[in-house]
Amino acid sequence: MTRPLALGISLVSLLVSCMSLALADEPPAPVAGVNIARGAKVVLQPAPNYRHCTDPDDAIQLTDGRTTKDYFWTQKGTVGWSSVSYAVITVDLGQIEPISGVAFTTAAGVANVTWPCAVQVLTSDDGKVFYNAGDLVALDRNAHGPLPEGYAIRRLVTGQLSTHGRYVRFVAIPPAGGPYLFVDEVEVFRGPETLLSQSPQGKPIENVANLFVQWRSRSALAHRFQSDADALEAQLRGAALASETRRTELLERLDQVRKAWDPAAVAVDQSFRAVLPLNDLHAELFRIQAALWKAMGQASLVAQAICPWDPLDPVAPPAGSGGPVEVHTMRGEYRAGAINLYNSADAPMQVQLQIEGLPQPPVPAYVTVYEVDWTDTSRGVPVASALMEVPYNEAGWTIHVPSGLVRQVWLSFHVPRGEDAVTAGVHKGQILLKSEAAQAVAVPIQLHVYPLDFPEKPTLQLGGWSYTNGRGACGVTAENRGAFLKHLQQRYVNAPWATNSVLMNYAFDKDDSSRIELDTEQLDAWLADWPDARCYMVFLAVGNYSGASTSGFAGAALGTPEFDRRVATWISAWVRHLGTKGIEPERLSLLIHDEPHEGSDVTALLAWSKAIRAAEPQVRLWLDPTYRTPGQAPQEVYEYSDVLCPNRPMWLSQGKPFAEFFQKQRRQGKELHFYSCSGPARLLDPYAYYRLQAWQCWDAGATGSFFWAFGDNSGASSWNEYLARSGPYTPLFLDSTRVAPAKQMEAIRESVQDYETLLLLRRAITRAEQSGRQGPAVGAAKGVLESATAAVLDAEGASDLNWRDAKDRSLADRVRARVLEAITSL
Repeated sequence: MTRPLALGISLVSLLVSCMSLALADEPPAPVAGVNIARGAKVVLQPAPNYRHCTDPDDAIQLTDGRTTKDYFWTQKGTVGWSSVSYAVITVDLGQIEPISGVAFTTAAGVANVTWPCAVQVLTSDDGKVFYNAGDLVALDRNAHGPLPEGYAIRRLVTGQLSTHGRYVRFVAIPPAGGPYLFVDEVEVFRGPETLLSQSPQGKPIENVANLFVQWRSRSALAHRFQSDADALEAQLRGAALASETRRTELLERLDQVRKAWDPAAVAVDQSFRAVLPLNDLHAELFRIQAALWKAMGQASLVAQAICPWDPLDPVAPPAGSGGPVEVHTMRGEYRAGAINLYNSADAPMQVQLQIEGLPQPPVPAYVTVYEVDWTDTSRGVPVASALMEVPYNEAGWTIHVPSGLVRQVWLSFHVPRGEDAVTAGVHKGQILLKSEAAQAVAVPIQLHVYPLDFPEKPTLQLGGWSYTNGRGACGVTAENRGAFLKHLQQRYVNAPWATNSVLMNYAFDKDDSSRIELDTEQLDAWLADWPDARCYMVFLAVGNYSGASTSGFAGAALGTPEFDRRVATWISAWVRHLGTKGIEPERLSLLIHDEPHEGSDVTALLAWSKAIRAAEPQVRLWLDPTYRTPGQAPQEVYEYSDVLCPNRPMWLSQGKPFAEFFQKQRRQGKELHFYSCSGPARLLDPYAYYRLQAWQCWDAGATGSFFWAFGDNSGASSWNEYLARSGPYTPLFLDSTRVAPAKQMEAIRESVQDYETLLLLRRAITRAEQSGRQGPAVGAAKGVLESATAAVLDAEGASDLNWRDAKDRSLADRVRARVLEAITSL
């Protein structure tokens, strides 16, 4: 797998379901003059590539005067791009013309299609030197209001230009992580002849690529500031304040900050990090919020326990029950707790955090403390997900709490086994928070340690297309590779993925296809990096993307006897080599063709599967089919596969027939896994999307859990998603040199532990029954096991995978605590 296909699949399926929806009532923008681009020649760079609307007449269709009335991306009159940083549309008017305006008709609002964040309009007399006349998105929004929330067609239009040129260039930029861009008409409006004698409007632009980073970033920065300012204003106007004078003062202060804001003042380069607050002026917004909290009667420092998986709102005031941080754990597990700190003072606060009353004082070595950083995302929705470890000093852990912006503190508990084990039982203490700028506060903590040891090697297979072999792939680099490997292995990843290059370095004897020489260097290095892997996953890439040939193998035509002989020689040679490493053939899993679905050509998949199965039947053939109606796929697709790995979001959305098809396959002997490949990762719920996948595995009898993709940062640092091409999809924080934890990856780790906890209970019940034990404890334990997954997976909101969706994210922990108690009782 080299990139997620689920976006395209969901796009098509959503289109089908959305066709019956009424279009948003988007009023037509006023005509801005006579369109002099009608019938003009158009050059498109890069070539359009969205397959449902791309055709040879794309360039003609943009100036033919015809506009699309139905869903854009299924109409041949539309021009579309997928996974591009930007698209350049250059219109040749034939001669130098006075220009007073332009228009660009586009659509967005469903199926992961987003509005362009900018459409820069450039003009040129000679086609060499272009001048920037302005951003059409900003000009249209200022004149006609914000872009719609739901699906709509929007004619972005302005009549506010004062320029001239023969060539008009539209540089359309999707938002960071926005994988699609669509347009079906561009227009240029003639202005008065006097414009011909004026200097060109705007600054000269020598290189679009050089300015792309600036254009996209400034658009994202403007969105971030405006959104936060608007949200703060709503809080100011709705807050219950004793003094209306104070409300007016704060609103006036906000207005002054708005007037002073300039996104160009934020230094944007390759080292830029979209961490909130973005600069001093952005920090002033939150200082106004701090003043609002104080006016609402909040103390200078407020601390509250919170469910660690709940999303945070950067402009929400302190709220909560004030209960304890409560953690239930076996020895050897990793489990999280969290508190939120609110600073109502006018300046940042340094807070000393100490933990009192827990075993092994004064510093419990099994607790790691993190500050949770706020980062903006590719979709302009800020999240608190990045976990930055706080070093311990003699005064405790020093926490930096910004003024008016909630700071979450994440506590990771890893109670040891063996000689340093903590005594089983309930240990009560407190988290003490001290600052010179505020009165000390304390949050109670309860650590429940069960008399159970979590196994060093858990059972569930876990992987995420890590591709750490060779030069790496996606965001894996030579500089971050070591840290990346360590990070994954500490989180129970035991089913690593490699690209096909680990198996495609070979040379056949020119006279004898039964003799082959292998170059094992890359495979051996990859195996050495993963000595404790349960299985080794290799994506052969036959039939999609680049890689092994779809027409044959090593000179033999696909499906011929010679093809079968060469494939057999090849796979048997690799199996023998793995045997010299002590690796059984069943520990090698091959994904031959990624995500076969309706319309896929599976000829190569079947030919390779047949040849490998005949030669080495113990090698595992692993498949991730995405047929919306799986029973209508060629049955050979399933017959040759050992492991079927359906897409979990499809499992949730396609209903009972979809699930029952795969359950029937499992009952017939197929192994079942699940995978998910939605994005952007940072907006997916750590609880429902990541953690509950293992609960789904347990419920369905699946034995593997996979996510696209641990290393896919979409070509941009996780600290600056403004430059991401799509997604991003990595559940951790990854840049070219470093790795940092994120809540999504921590949820994956806890999910593996949840699965193992359920397995431990089932084993305990089996042992009890085999030993002849009956009675209330066994019956109660069976009841807990039988009801556990339904209680979690059937709960309201459990199938809603976006982080902002409301749900009770503490439920899995409460159910797991009952499971631990049941194990202990046996």
